[in-house]
Order: sequence, then structure tokens, then C-alpha cells
Amino acid sequence: MQKQSSRAVAKNNEPDLTPPEEIRARRIRLFIFLGVLAIGALSVALYFAAPPIGGAIKGWQSRRLSRQAFALIEQGKWSEANAKARDAYLLRPTEAESWRAIARLAFRTNQWAPALEWWKKVDDADRLTVEDRRDYIAAALAAGEVTPAAKQVQFLMSQRAPSAIDLVWAGQVASRQSDPVVALDYAQSALGDKRAKPYEILAAAALVLSVTGSDSRPYASAWKQIEDVARDPKSPASLGALVLLANEQAVPPQSAIGGNTSLSLESTPALSPTPAIQEGASAETTAAKAAVLSERSNPQPTLSAGASSQPTPATQSGDTVTLNLAATSPSNPAGRTISLREVADALENHPDAQSYHKLLALEVRTRQDPILIDQFVADAIQRFGNGDDETLAALAAWLNKIGRAAKTLEVLPETHAVQRQDLFLPYLDALGALQRWNAIKELLSSERFPIDPVLQHMYLAVAQTRLGSATGATNEWQRSLEVANTPEKLLVLAGYAEQNHANDVADRTYSEAIRLAPKNRGAYDGRLHVALASDHTAEAQTIAAEIVKAWPDDAEARNQNDYLRLLLGASGDAAEAAERQARILVAQEPFNWSARATLGLARLRLGRNADALAVFRKVRVTGTEPPGVLAVRAAILALNGYEEGARGDARNLGAEHLLPEERALITPLLP
Repeated sequence: MQKQSSRAVAKNNEPDLTPPEEIRARRIRLFIFLGVLAIGALSVALYFAAPPIGGAIKGWQSRRLSRQAFALIEQGKWSEANAKARDAYLLRPTEAESWRAIARLAFRTNQWAPALEWWKKVDDADRLTVEDRRDYIAAALAAGEVTPAAKQVQFLMSQRAPSAIDLVWAGQVASRQSDPVVALDYAQSALGDKRAKPYEILAAAALVLSVTGSDSRPYASAWKQIEDVARDPKSPASLGALVLLANEQAVPPQSAIGGNTSLSLESTPALSPTPAIQEGASAETTAAKAAVLSERSNPQPTLSAGASSQPTPATQSGDTVTLNLAATSPSNPAGRTISLREVADALENHPDAQSYHKLLALEVRTRQDPILIDQFVADAIQRFGNGDDETLAALAAWLNKIGRAAKTLEVLPETHAVQRQDLFLPYLDALGALQRWNAIKELLSSERFPIDPVLQHMYLAVAQTRLGSATGATNEWQRSLEVANTPEKLLVLAGYAEQNHANDVADRTYSEAIRLAPKNRGAYDGRLHVALASDHTAEAQTIAAEIVKAWPDDAEARNQNDYLRLLLGASGDAAEAAERQARILVAQEPFNWSARATLGLARLRLGRNADALAVFRKVRVTGTEPPGVLAVRAAILALNGYEEGARGDARNLGAEHLLPEERALITPLLP
């Protein structure tokens, strides 16, 4: 053992004779080996970690671009905002912030259907802010979809202290659901909210006007509040209030009878929820305007193709046109504390007034003093005829509106009109009002026009129709349909075809819009309206059933489908199911006449005539109900022995448009 230990010690004491080069080589090989192991491990880690890291980076960049888009939207820089929102979406299509940016941009540029679809995506991702929900409601109401709007209102009302504008939106939805009592309650709550801003006060007051009678105290109080807002030029809502008063979108309150606080759906039509979008408008301001104003503060002129509100007779020259302006009622009737002349003065002198507002003031003066129309026209041309293109476009649209199409052609020569679309459209409008269809045809057949090919061909179709060329009109409608490659363009085309009584073209175009965008509610509603206008009840019922299938939560759609089925003769189990649905809807919306018609007709089909009569016992006819509803009511009255009243109703409906099945209900009552 000692010998072995001695040898081991001796061996350890021997010098290391390994060359230094070998030692370095060993170390290098060790480093390389360890480096390869590290690189391999790092590669594996990067392989699994790279997608999440890359996605996170893209998500951050997408959100950054979305924030930039939001800022540009608030500044009214639509093109730049569109570019940022598009880039944000393309960078990461699953980023909800990019969806929000696209939805906000679509809403602020009045593209209701696209905005609604994008808001739905944001909602599904549970990323809606309170401001988003208000825009969502406005887009839904503008697109005619009450159900999603009601869902968002329900959320806003669940907050601890809903804001005044949220109360206004709740009232708007209630009004759309034919429940003026609830709508009035929300509107008055908004008016009593000390936090309410001027635009919100204006919105709530306008809502009160739309759901109450002009002889009621709430109506008079709301009218006074609108006038108070209009009187204060420092109020940010004063210009909107003046526009509302100038357009006479509501009548002044009448002398109230006692303590009348009754509601009446006949008083004034509910104001449109179309937003009046202006640059830099805040979300709350936009929402308030959306609830109040029925036209934009700077509306774009559209070609009427001779169907303007006051067309120029073909037998007269443009300079001898007579304006159909009847003398108005006294400038300060009962209930009005600010006269229309004062409204016109305030519009002209308002610090924020633009050319549109000043022209509206002149329009008010023409209604007050129609004998001075030529003087007002000359004044307008002198003041605005040499303005910039936007001012000239507003002047041209105003001249067309008051029936001075020939003056439009004087202030807007063709060489100038062909430079911009907003000038070209009122120029075409003037030609149509003067019945100069050959000139329109020649101009649009050339290459000198700044409008989309869809507009070109659909206007040519109308011109060909007016010139008596049915084949030419058919060809132009077909060409316009071929170049309309987006749902938005198709809806414009379909609406114009429907306006000009080309219902077959409108139906085909709406169908194509549905093919491109299966959830486009506006296209479905358009098809339904065309079918009803064409007296195709069975086809309308088929479309209504498709709407119910696509939007099963829409109570109004279900009611219309049931009503059409009953008209077509549904009975038995189908009638019982319709009766149950209509009874629920009437309980929820007592002033919903369409639901009452369905309920009454269902009971009629089930042979329960007395129960059908009970549907209409406690509601007062105002004269604004749909004719079909009154036809159902007349038939029920007759079957219950009230033949004299039923015959009177039937005679009053003689000139109204009724579906064949509705007219069949009252035919036995007619002489």
C-alpha cells in the first residue's frame, strides 16, 4: 500500500508535458461544443417564442396606429384616418382596437351598415367603451335596427348614474319601439339632469316634441327650452337649435287646453337620428346631434332628376318660374316667443354661421315674404356667387331647392361644374328640373364628368326613361348594376331605382347587395319595401321570413312576418302563435299599431271577433296610422256590428295604397 501511494505521489509530481497548443485546441473545442449547445437551445426557444413575440409587436404597432386614427377622426381628417385604420387592421386583423377605429370612422362618415357590422365585432370581443356604445346605438338606429340599439341602451341604463345623453338614447329607442310614454319619461329625466350639456338639452327637447302633442304642457316646455338654446349665441348648441327652428321641423305649441299632458303620435314626426357630423365634434356632441338633427349642417346636393321638391314646370323658362310658397302663418303664433324673422337674423349673425346657414336664413325669409323671392335670390347670388367651391355648391343646392334652377346654371357654368362632384351634381339637378334630358344624356355620354360610373349610368337611365327610350334605360340600369361592386354603391343604386319607380331594378340590386354582404339589414329592408310597394304580398312575406331568420331577436320583424302570413290566410296553429307573439308586443308597446293589427287579425282568423274588437277599443285613431292597420280595424268593426263606422273608414281608405289582401278586407264595405 505504501508503494502504491508513493507511485501515485510521484506521478502527480511529474510535470505536465502537454504542449500549450494542444491545451488551447482542447479549450477551443470545448467552447465550440458549448456554443453549439447554446445556439441549439436558443434556436429551439426562439422557434416556440417568436410567434408570440412577433404577434405582441404587431399588436402594439396596430394599437399605436389605431390611436393615431382616433386622433385624426376627432380632427375630421377622414382620408388620413382611413389610411391609419386600414394599416392598423392589415398589420394585425385580429386586433380589436383596429376594429374600433374602423367602426368609429364608418360611423362618423355616415356609413351606417359598415359601422354597425364593425361595432358588432367589437362587442363580441367585449371591447366596447361607453362612447363606443353610444355610437353603436346611433348607427343601429340610423340603419333601422332597434334590437341591437336596445341592447346597448340596457347596458348604459345599468350604470349607477346614466348621463343625460344616455337617457336621450334610451328615449330614442323607446320612441322607435312605439312607446312614447317611456320616451317622454327619459327625455324629461335628461332635461332635469343638471349635468346635461347644451346639445343634450337640445336632443332631449326635440325628443319631447316628437312624442307629445303641440297642445300639451311638456311640448310647450320643450319648445321654450329649444328657443332658449337658440337665443344664446355662446351656446355650442345654438346653431343647431336655430337650424331646427328655421327648417320648421316641429310646429310651435298651441294654446294648451287645461292641464293637457296627453301623448300624441300625430303631432310631429320623430326627428331622424342622422348625425350632423362636423370636424372636431366630440363623441357626446355627435351623439346629441344624432338624436336631434334631421339633416347635416352642410348637406351634399343630390341629383333629383326632375323630381325635386319644387320642380320647374317644363312649360316655363327658368327665369319665369313661379315659386309655390304659400304665405306663412303669423310670424309669432301662440306659443312662439322667437319669430322666424328673428331666427333668420340670428342665423345670419351667428359667429359660427357658414354659407349654408346664411342661405337657410334667406330661405326662411322667402317663406315669410314670398313676394320678395327675386330680391332674395339676387341677394344670395351677389353675396355667395363669387365664393369658393364649397360656397358655390351650397348656393347651387339652395337655388335648386327654392325652384330657381335656371339661376343655378347662370352661377355655375358647365366648365366649372365638371371640375368637382359636389358642383356637378347640383348642375345635373338643375338640368333635370328644367327638363333638359338631352343635355344630361349628352353630358354623361362624354368623358367630362367627375362622378362615379355607377352614378353616371343610373342618371343616364333616368334620362333615357324621360326621353321615352325604354331599351336605353334598361341598358343603363344594367350597366350601373355591373359597375356597382360594393354594398354601399349597390344600396345607393337600389334606392335611386326605387325612387324612380324602377322596382325590378331595385329588387335585383338589393339582392346583389345581400349576396355581397349577407348581414346587410338595409338591403333586406329595401327588398321588403319594394315587394310591398309592388303589391307582391307573398314575396314580401318570404323576405320577412328571411329577415326573422337572420335577426331572430327583432320583435318588429317577427310581427311583420306574422301579419303578412295572416293576410295570406294563415289560421289554426300559425294564427295562435301569431296571436301570442302580438299580445306580448302590444303589452310591451301599447302604441304599436302594427302589433295591434296583427293581434286583431289573428283573433279574426281564429273566429274570435269580439276579442279582435277589444284590441282597438282603448286606443284613439290619430290619422297617422298605416292604411293597412285601419283596413284591419274597419273589417273588425264591421264583423262586430259597427257597420256605419266601418264603412266610413273604408271610404277614407279608398285612395290609400293597400296590399291586395288588405283591400279585400274592406271591399264588402265599399259602395
